Amino acid sequence: MFNTAPFRFLKIFGFILFVTVLYSCDKEVPLKFTETQIIDRDETTIEINIPKAEGHSEAAKQINSALSQFVNSVLNIENSYPINVDTKKSIAGFKKSYANFKTQMGNKLYTNLPVWEVIIDGEILYTNKTLISMAMTSGVNTGAAHGNLVFEFYNFDIKTGKQLTTKNLINDVQAFTILAKKYYDKELLSANESRISAFEAKAFEIP
Repeated sequence: MFNTAPFRFLKIFGFILFVTVLYSCDKEVPLKFTETQIIDRDETTIEINIPKAEGHSEAAKQINSALSQFVNSVLNIENSYPINVDTKKSIAGFKKSYANFKTQMGNKLYTNLPVWEVIIDGEILYTNKTLISMAMTSGVNTGAAHGNLVFEFYNFDIKTGKQLTTKNLINDVQAFTILAKKYYDKELLSANESRISAFEAKAFEIP
């Protein structure tokens, strides 16, 4: 689902970003990670597979909170509740939104409505003794001609769990932007017209 040319570029970009960080990686990362997996197929289809930091340290809490907020923001179709709620409540809210939609549209359309689908994946891209980098992707299909895809990258200080910004990671952001754009343009050359038009709508910039 996420094996598109723009997404391949994003993964390449993420890798370049991480290997340019001026940190060494000669010691084992103290945080351990497992995977949170949720599969809920009822009136809607919800699949969630994301990393989970183990333990009760502040770093683990901060990382898990950030990833949970990403999940909740995807499920919060109607923006009807805060994104820092429990994920179970977000799932219930997504189902409720679909039920309301089905009731409203069912009175107007004499046909079966498509099932809403959400797929959320997360993976660890890079770790060392100082930071951990993750990619989060989501795909939401609510019956439109095309689903909605979202890609987000997270860099965390492994000791505190604080999210790191580009300026925390790159000494010369301007020079790095020029380098990254070369890879971006190369990926666009191999993409189809619809993908190109979607990504050319906005000027290239580093997150």
